[in-house]
Amino acid sequence: MSESVVWTAPDMWSMHTRLVSTRTRLRVLIDRVAAAGPLQGWEGPAADAARSVLGGTVADLSTRADVLGRIADVLARAGDDRSALSRWDPADRTGALVELDRTVAEDLTRAGGDESAGPAPTRAAAVLDTVDRARMAEDRERLVVAERDLSARLDDTAFGGAFSNLDAGLAETRQRLADLDALIEVLARPERRLVHYEAGSRRTLAAVSVGDLDGADRVAVMVPGAGTTVEASVARHDGETAALVAEAGALAPGSVTAGVSWLGYEAPQWNTELIEPGRSVASTAPAAVGASALVDVLDALGDRRHGDPAPEVTVVAHSYGTVVAAQAIAAGAPVDAVVVMGSPGWSDRAAAAAPGPVHVAEAAWDPVADLGWFGPDPSERPETEALDTAGTVGHADYLEPGSVSARAVAEVVAGRPSPPAARTVDLADVARFVLGML
Repeated sequence: MSESVVWTAPDMWSMHTRLVSTRTRLRVLIDRVAAAGPLQGWEGPAADAARSVLGGTVADLSTRADVLGRIADVLARAGDDRSALSRWDPADRTGALVELDRTVAEDLTRAGGDESAGPAPTRAAAVLDTVDRARMAEDRERLVVAERDLSARLDDTAFGGAFSNLDAGLAETRQRLADLDALIEVLARPERRLVHYEAGSRRTLAAVSVGDLDGADRVAVMVPGAGTTVEASVARHDGETAALVAEAGALAPGSVTAGVSWLGYEAPQWNTELIEPGRSVASTAPAAVGASALVDVLDALGDRRHGDPAPEVTVVAHSYGTVVAAQAIAAGAPVDAVVVMGSPGWSDRAAAAAPGPVHVAEAAWDPVADLGWFGPDPSERPETEALDTAGTVGHADYLEPGSVSARAVAEVVAGRPSPPAARTVDLADVARFVLGML
């Protein structure tokens, strides 16, 4: 899709550096010409004409220096965007590079002729949103046609889909349509961008941001667990992310906070996948695939170079999503803070690679949090810190808006975590200890 886009991020950064150097030399020349302007001791019409010409030259050179500065800013941002897009979409399956090339061309034209043009904003998320929404709309049109065709063919078949795959194909087509309709509904909410969209091998994958992701100082990346699907889960996860972003933003006034609901991996399901070794929730295989994709996302968020400093990124993972996050962090994904909620185990490699104390939320009567299936119970690791979960019961409601646990997570995202809560022991902890003694 991107055959016509041959420039790279280093190309843009190199040109930016050269233009900044040229602009600096031009400013030195302007100062020298301006210093010659008074022409001390020379009076008369010729002197006045010389002063006028020199003054015009200084003004003209200053204008050109400003243009060089604006172009340099555009090139620097273009390099940042190109680098980030290569992380979000390494193979450019979306065609985002063509869209970026078009917008960079517009920005360069504007920078060359508009004195009021400011630095072009970093906008990898905006570019991805444009192309992903277009691709999603095209896919929906195709699926509507396919659904109509499959329905007609089934109606004309004497035995329905009993001796063919028509019924299975129709069910999958309708599921894909339901996924897209759920996404469309969420994307109608304010400040949403579709920063990832992919028709996975079995399920639709997506990531929706809330807030100014391109300009954020702080970003929360939400990684959900088993049973997650776009149709059933994206609205809830988006609502929780939006509430978390709002609360974290209120705790860090003056900063820009954004969030990403990352449904970017095929989470294991509570169905026949339970007995598929490569897809079971009891296996690390789905997490390994998801971790690779999550690393790309976290690399992209931390890849700002000539623009504003990279945001402080907090991974907020739940349940099996903590296994995905653990593998991503162990692989070197750049993060600044980690929150794990209801984790079925935190590996030693992740513990060693984490940027600081891992913040652990374990609610009362959460059976998953005491499994220790994928590593030691993180609430029992000495290098972790407990978050207050008073009032939260069970496995599913850690981010319920207004809850103590949601507030504790927001404090971590805002960079203002409360002192560690007291570690608690419930019946599940005791049972696991007793079983371990047998």
